[in-house]
Amino acid sequence: MKSSTLLMVLVFVFTAGLASAQGKVEWGDLEKSTGRLIDVIPDQGENFYALRRSGGALFGRLEGSYHKNLELITKGKLELRANDSPANFEAATMVGDKFVVFLSDRQEGENKFFMQEYGQNIEPTSEAEELGSYILESKRRRFQGTFNLYQSESRDYFAVVWTIPGKREEQATYGFKVFDADLELLNEGEYEVPFEEQFSTIDGFYLSDFGDLFVTITEYKESEEKKLFRNFADYVSVHIYHLKEGDIEEMEIDLDGKRVEAMSFNSDNERIFVITGIYGDKEASGVKGLFYLKADFKKQSILNEGFEEFGEDFIMSDWSDRQKKKQEKKEKKGKAKEPTLYSYIMREVHPMEDGSIVGTMEQYYVRVVTNYNAQTGTTTTTYYYYYNDVVVYKVGSDGGFEWLAKVDKYQVSTNDGGYFSSYARYVDGEKLVLFFNDNSDNYNEVSGEFELEPGKSVRSSRLSKKKNTVAICEIDLETGEVSREMYFDREELGAIVVPKLFNVDYRTNEMLFYAIRGKKEQFGRLVFGE
Repeated sequence: MKSSTLLMVLVFVFTAGLASAQGKVEWGDLEKSTGRLIDVIPDQGENFYALRRSGGALFGRLEGSYHKNLELITKGKLELRANDSPANFEAATMVGDKFVVFLSDRQEGENKFFMQEYGQNIEPTSEAEELGSYILESKRRRFQGTFNLYQSESRDYFAVVWTIPGKREEQATYGFKVFDADLELLNEGEYEVPFEEQFSTIDGFYLSDFGDLFVTITEYKESEEKKLFRNFADYVSVHIYHLKEGDIEEMEIDLDGKRVEAMSFNSDNERIFVITGIYGDKEASGVKGLFYLKADFKKQSILNEGFEEFGEDFIMSDWSDRQKKKQEKKEKKGKAKEPTLYSYIMREVHPMEDGSIVGTMEQYYVRVVTNYNAQTGTTTTTYYYYYNDVVVYKVGSDGGFEWLAKVDKYQVSTNDGGYFSSYARYVDGEKLVLFFNDNSDNYNEVSGEFELEPGKSVRSSRLSKKKNTVAICEIDLETGEVSREMYFDREELGAIVVPKLFNVDYRTNEMLFYAIRGKKEQFGRLVFGE
């Protein structure tokens, strides 16, 4: 029995265009890796820390390393202990100019959250410091709750948020503490979601560069069909809450009957929000278009708003001739559904100096296939991870959408979480630049430019020496014009890049590259904006 379920740019000659930037990538030495890289944390200038996991889930360990000018300086195991007891790793980041690791542990009937500072020698500089805790009402793991860490873009503030699941009919409780880089406690409190859990979803938390903590919650109505899973028809609205001690301020996002599919936002010190996101119709599945909203949280008023619907030409721009013909036949028979986009998630939003905004979204979904072998009685499950087209957009300083652009890509992998998929990007004031793993068959073998056979769709990315290439795609921020070509390939580099682990530091205008070859790895640095 089989079931399937959906869960929510070596060429011989380069043109003197995009690929000329290739010479700017400075690569460090190929060195033996002690585990799978999970995070890169920029320090000052060109220096950075790296975190890796090694071993299995039960006896695995976490290792850290410090690098200067792409050279490994020191490495070591992170001890992960709090109050002389083994603790769980939660996160690591820079707080001010300090490299810190966050830990949690159940001690003395409480779940406690700690922070421990490490030096460049990957040794603790002090004992783990307790930042927060809550009483454990149950010994059952499902009721013991979790901690999450959020940090402002400036790295001047961070927030600890914990969740205590409710029992039976009880609502879950959420607690929070907000600290500055000097560990001064600025805000703390507890709250309950003002909707029943089965009719609401916490979409995410946001910590502003001024230390304000917000949470977004989607409200649903009870399904008339009593379905197990919510669907688009049950959507009611999205609420934004400003969390502060002793009070919760609310603002409801109403898009004139449209359904908010996903969104991202930022705010200033006056709590003026700039929100961009994806919307759909309440009566239909799929994504309808993009929206922009500028709102005054204090006055509960909308200052500006705009909508950009995805036209049929935009949606079908990467369809093959075969797909278009099938659509035409269905239309003639009156059985065709309106072309639509689906399963897109918001990625980055980049505010520009002139008040405009540049953002990206990516099609992402997981397909689960389960096979049952009647002879052996065994069941195997395969997870397919899809990272496809990227939509890039610009909202002008007046609130109107200036352009939309779509970057066609097709990436699918199995049982790896899409480790080599997705993309990395930076914005340098004149263009937005994307990097991602691709297939050399999507490019002209002489010029290296993106080129598909007429009527054909983009080919799936490959990781083999023969077919793997790294694409560079530039989007002109003035016009939205897209240029794309091969940047370098696996045979040339001798390794596979991992775009998810690239890191951009706008303080130094540098992008850190990461690539692996077998059990070896190397870092590279690209300076942009010169």
